[in-house]
Amino acid sequence: MKEIMSTEYFYAPPECVSERQIVITGEEARHIAKVLRHKKGDMLTVVDGQGGEYMCSIAAATEHTVTASIVNKLRKSHEPIARVTLAQAVPKGQRMDFAIEKGTELGLYAIIPLFTKNSVARPGEADRLLPPMPDEEGPGHKSARWQRIAAAAMKQSLRSVLPQIGQPEEFKDLMQRHKEFELILLADEGQQKISVASVFKGLAKMPRTVLCLAGPEGGFTQEERDLAQKHNARIVTLGPRRLRAETAGIVLSTLILAQLGELGE
Repeated sequence: MKEIMSTEYFYAPPECVSERQIVITGEEARHIAKVLRHKKGDMLTVVDGQGGEYMCSIAAATEHTVTASIVNKLRKSHEPIARVTLAQAVPKGQRMDFAIEKGTELGLYAIIPLFTKNSVARPGEADRLLPPMPDEEGPGHKSARWQRIAAAAMKQSLRSVLPQIGQPEEFKDLMQRHKEFELILLADEGQQKISVASVFKGLAKMPRTVLCLAGPEGGFTQEERDLAQKHNARIVTLGPRRLRAETAGIVLSTLILAQLGELGE
């Protein structure tokens, strides 16, 4: 009988991966065995969220547990070389979901929910913006929701690294970590007319760690712009049209990844 090779990616956290096999449980196992009806001998591609990509053969499958034998291992086959982090000012409603989903698909290394002076959503409110899903109860359910969205987008886009969804940070606190990044770009609607492409043309070498900052609907304050520049951030324009907060974050991330050669010629 010809083996069936799944075109989907499936996720198992690193603690479920051993040298020779992977044990998949919970909703992922149910999806494999009950929804997709995969059987013993079918081939799966499983990722561990840390860059490991495994071609596996199902050894046993129930709707509660799928055990798969590892046939081949790859490492970060579809991952960007540079680590690009998006710090996105948190909008209300489901718009942060969009930023996390699309940012993951693009290839972001991490996404930081950001609170600024003009943010509509404030610290402590994030978990009240949307009701929890059935298995997302109590404090932190919004972070759990965002991580779930990132995991689904990782699989859909054939990635093997699960972006880190950081804890919400205040702008000033994030700026204290500026030394973690070789390049920081802040998108702003103000008088600055410097493009992302112009910044990259002036660099002596391509950065390996980049932080991109996207503000709220009201934009960054002058104080925040000054603080960012004090910590070597470059202020860039995204063009003549006004963008929603989450759109600006995705556009900035896309332009940076394109300059890094991660989105094709």
